[in-house]
Amino acid sequence: MTPRRRTHLLTLALFLSADHSGSVFAQEKNAGGKKPDSQPAGQPAAIARGRIIYHDRCQICHFSDSDVQKIGPGLKGEYQRGKFADGSKVNDASMERWILNGSKNMPPFRPVLNPGQIHDLLNYLKTL
Repeated sequence: MTPRRRTHLLTLALFLSADHSGSVFAQEKNAGGKKPDSQPAGQPAAIARGRIIYHDRCQICHFSDSDVQKIGPGLKGEYQRGKFADGSKVNDASMERWILNGSKNMPPFRPVLNPGQIHDLLNYLKTL
């Protein structure tokens, strides 16, 4: 078994062994009664799932520990920088569109990732 595969299996085992209440997937209402657009970054289960998706789908083209170009741009600090290379604003909606629709040099992931996976991936990307 490769070290990468072992890491994925250990992460999955930790995720599955953790106590998961329905609150991980539930959306809480704020004081105004409106549902938030997305769950806050930092939810350990969502981040763990997002990390797995990133390593399975994104790592081949994007560095997670650098902003240096690999095949696509390095994603470290993408949310903190606040702008994509083309100058457009980085937020959950724009990042989701980019992932789902792809671009000139990136394939669309709409047929590959479901909304929950996109949500988890966005949570992970915020930690970079």
